[in-house]
Amino acid sequence: MSEKPGYSEISPHDAYKLMRTSSVIVVDVREPHEYDFGHIRGAINIPLGQIVPGRILPELPDMKKTILVYCRSGRRSGMAGRTMANTGYEDVRNFGGVIHWPYGLVRED
Repeated sequence: MSEKPGYSEISPHDAYKLMRTSSVIVVDVREPHEYDFGHIRGAINIPLGQIVPGRILPELPDMKKTILVYCRSGRRSGMAGRTMANTGYEDVRNFGGVIHWPYGLVRED
């Protein structure tokens, strides 16, 4: 399956390495109540419904920045990542969902 330019899928392990070694933005596309229940440390919450074709997100003005997206299972983050890439974000990487995240979640940052 070919991916959209600007969109790719990576493993949770690769995402974790990037978080520790690079300047990336981590975006949780779940609903606020899901985010509040437990999220990846440092992630910002932008629900999928706010990610619409052609919309540059005020939280993510730098279209060249590496953005790592996730949700619960990987389905919503895949939709969000493809939409963002189609909008012009140049490096969006979906690493799936928190159900596959082995590095722990936090309730507050």
